[in-house]
Amino acid sequence: MGATWGLFRHYWVLIKLVMTVLAIALLLLHMQVVDQVAGAAAQSALSRSDLAGMRVQLVVDAGAALMVLLVAVALSVYKPRGRISGLRPAPGRRRFG
Repeated sequence: MGATWGLFRHYWVLIKLVMTVLAIALLLLHMQVVDQVAGAAAQSALSRSDLAGMRVQLVVDAGAALMVLLVAVALSVYKPRGRISGLRPAPGRRRFG
């Protein structure tokens, strides 16, 4: 919040924050699937068909989490232009454009 980019000054910072909070919430919900698969694997050896849907869901969740991280990194590197309207520039800074 005290950094140059600010928390609510630029759209991309706010988008990263929202994406991160949503990703954390969804991945915490999907930890139940991880617990179920781990419990079933600990009790007995699983065949290819056992828990197939849950195993696919684990791969999809991991892929979605990776995509969120890649988008966040891209936003951090490229820093798209645009400020949230109605906010004053930081003290000692001139407003351009």
